[in-house]
Amino acid sequence: MASGEIVFIRGENNGRFPNAHCIFVDDEIPTVIDPASSPEELERLDCEKGIRLVINSHYHVDHVRYNRLFPNAEFMAHEADVPAIESLEENARIVGIAGKPWAPFWKQVMREVWGYTETEVAKAVVDGEEMSLGANTVRLIHTPGHTPGHMCVEFVERKAVYLADIDLTRFGPWYGNKSSSIDDFLASIERLKGIDAYTWYTSHGEGVIHGDIKDRLDAYASVITDRESRLLDFLSEPRTMKEIVGRAVIFGKPWEPREMFEFFEGTMIEKHLVRLERAGLIGSEGGRWARKD
Repeated sequence: MASGEIVFIRGENNGRFPNAHCIFVDDEIPTVIDPASSPEELERLDCEKGIRLVINSHYHVDHVRYNRLFPNAEFMAHEADVPAIESLEENARIVGIAGKPWAPFWKQVMREVWGYTETEVAKAVVDGEEMSLGANTVRLIHTPGHTPGHMCVEFVERKAVYLADIDLTRFGPWYGNKSSSIDDFLASIERLKGIDAYTWYTSHGEGVIHGDIKDRLDAYASVITDRESRLLDFLSEPRTMKEIVGRAVIFGKPWEPREMFEFFEGTMIEKHLVRLERAGLIGSEGGRWARKD
C-alpha cells in the first residue's frame, strides 16, 4: 500500500553534474521527479513500485538522463521545455550550440556519456496546474530563468517544495543557455519567497532544507550582483569579449574543453553586459566594453 511519503534520493557524487538529487513520491500514482540519481535505485523503484509518472523540472541532461529507465511511465514537463526533452536537435538549438563546430562532439557526449535519450512528453503543463497523486496534491510552479520552462514542484498538503535548479548552492544561479534569462531568474527567486512551505528540496548541493529560506534565496540572488560588480571592476578599461571571457568572472577559471567553457562563460557574460549597458553603467565601442565613470 502506498504510504504517501516523499522520499529524497541523493544523487551520486553528492548530486554533482551530470548527476542530481531526485524525488520519489510513494503514492497511488508512484512518481519520480528528475531521475538523475543512482540508476540502480531508480530501477529498483520501478520494479517494486511500478513508476507511472515522471516529472522533468526542465530539459537539462542532469535532470532527464534516466528517463529511459521508466518505459511504462507518462512524462510531464512545462510546455516551453518539451521540445528540448523530445529532441536533441531542439535541445542544441535552445541551448544555443546548433551549428557550432563542436556541436557533434557535444551531442555524442550527451548521448553516450551523460545518457540523454529523447523522451516523448505525454503532458505539457503550464504554471499553476495541479494534480492529485493520491495522498499528495502537486502544484507546478513555473520558475523560468535557468531555462524557459524550468519549474518547481509544490507538495500542497505537506508544505514542501522541490526547487530543482534554484539549488541555493554557493556557485549561484546558472543561466548559460541562449534561452536563459537573468531577469526571469531573479523574478522566479522573488516569487519563491512568497510560498508558504517548511521543507525545501534542491537538485544539487545540500538537498534538504527546513524552515524559512528567504535569506538564503536573497543570498543566492546576490551572487548575480557580485558577478556584475567584479565585471564592472574589470571593465575599468576597455576590454574585448575574448578578454572578458578569459577573466572567468562566472566560473572562476577556464575548464576543458575550452570551446565549451568559452561558450557557456561567454553566454552568461553577454547577458550581464546587456543588463549593465541597459542600466547605463557600461558602454561599447569598436568591439570593446568599458565602465562609464
